[in-house]
Order: sequence, then C-alpha cells, then structure tokens
Amino acid sequence: MPETTTRERLLDAAWALAIEVGVDRLTLADVGARAGVSRQAVYLHFGNRATLLVQMAARFDHTSGFRDRLTATRQAPAREGFRKMLDLWFEYIPAILPVHLALEAAWLVGGDGADAYRDRLDDWHKGIRVAIRRLADDRSLAAGWTVATATDWTWATVHPTHVHHLTRERGWTLSAAKRRLIDTLQAQLLEPTQ
Repeated sequence: MPETTTRERLLDAAWALAIEVGVDRLTLADVGARAGVSRQAVYLHFGNRATLLVQMAARFDHTSGFRDRLTATRQAPAREGFRKMLDLWFEYIPAILPVHLALEAAWLVGGDGADAYRDRLDDWHKGIRVAIRRLADDRSLAAGWTVATATDWTWATVHPTHVHHLTRERGWTLSAAKRRLIDTLQAQLLEPTQ
C-alpha cells in the first residue's frame, strides 16, 4: 500500500474535523494539528481555507467512490444512465452539502472561495453535460432542448442549494425531493418512449 502524503493526511484530517466540529468551525491550525504538521505547512499546501475545502471535497469525491460510480453510469444506456447519475447525486448531496454551503457563502461575499466554488460547480456541470450529450446522441432528448439548455436546466434543478432549500427550509424529505425533481426532469427532457 502506498505511503500517504502530507497533502493526503491534511485532506483526510480536514474531512474528519469537518464531520466532528462542522465546516464553519474548521480552521487551518486545527487541520495542521490533527495531521501532525504546522499551520504554515497547511498554508503551503493550500494557500487558504477555501482551497482546502475544495481539495478536501475533491479527495472525498474519489475516496468515497463517487467519481467511479458516476463514471460507471456511462456504461448504461443513455436514459438509464441519466437516471442513475441523478440517483447517485442525490445519495451524495448529504455528505457534501456542508462543504458546498461553506464555499457558496464565500462565493456570495466574494471571498477566497469564489473561484474554487465556481470551479467545483463547473465540474458537476461538465458531468451532467456528458449524460445529456448521450441522451441527444441517442435521440432521447425532447424537442426544444439543446445539450446546452438541458445541461443548464438539470444543473439548476439538482443544485445542492436548491435541494437544501427544499429539505432544510421547506421540510421536504430528501427522498421526496429526489423523486419529484428527477421525475420532473425526465418528463421535461426526455422524448416519450414508444
């Protein structure tokens, strides 16, 4: 088994602390202490808290298996793969939501996390675009939609903040939000089956 690098130890320590104390109380000094390195070492690796959060989430994307499972949805037929991608996303939102909200807050005030937040959401947008492109190539994308507009619509519909508003502020269960949002997307974006 390969040796864990300092960067990986820092990211794992950051994730563990985020779960224990919450993302809002996560400090670079605490991450360094948990990983057994100085606060300055954390700054050398990440520069600022926002970059640490993004890299921490990206590492979790891989270590949790999310990226691999997302890639595997592309092996299914286009319609089934689209549904599997969305199911997978809704399973993943609870794990990633606290980091997402912290980065979004930084973006809203123009802090260090603005670019990192935008980059992270652009990555998700690109993943959705692959699934939508497959629907278009399969002639399953409904008339009136382009790959670009269907990608944007899907991205906005399943945006973590949108799901957060439904579940945390309006009292929907995650399963009810998931069912309604996915059913709506499928009804809007997919050509009816014969």
